[in-house]
Amino acid sequence: MSKIDKTLDLVDQTANRLQIGCLTLFFNLFFAGFCLWGAYAASVSWQLQTKGVTTPGVVTSLEESSDSEGGCCVYSPVVEFQAAGQNYSFEGDNASDPPAYRVGQKITVRYDPSDPDTAQIDNFFERWLFPIIIIPAMLLAALVTNFFMIRAWWRGSSLEN
Repeated sequence: MSKIDKTLDLVDQTANRLQIGCLTLFFNLFFAGFCLWGAYAASVSWQLQTKGVTTPGVVTSLEESSDSEGGCCVYSPVVEFQAAGQNYSFEGDNASDPPAYRVGQKITVRYDPSDPDTAQIDNFFERWLFPIIIIPAMLLAALVTNFFMIRAWWRGSSLEN
């Protein structure tokens, strides 16, 4: 093997390691972003659990949107409630098909008395489903991705192979 071939192999290996490192960093930032979103949702739920108050609410409409496969349709409840003599409205965090709620259904709402715009349906799954699913899923995805990326980096193997 000539000196030029050795140099080209070294440049190729270095470029490959740089590519693996950049992709690993990108994926970790992506996973961290979703973990932070889940932690924020958990924080809001915790604050409402500890400092929030409950009040009756009513489902005023069902917001229709596409499901995750791009098909039609899933439905989120739009809930109205009163706090400090004013009407407030919010859209539920979870969408489903068939709809989990019906228009006119009476439900319990938990809201922040210092900021009634921060409100959720007072139901364990409505408040905790997203953080319970997203945080462990992103941590597992990061663990698996890092395992394979670090293994490829140490072996010096290309991601194309």
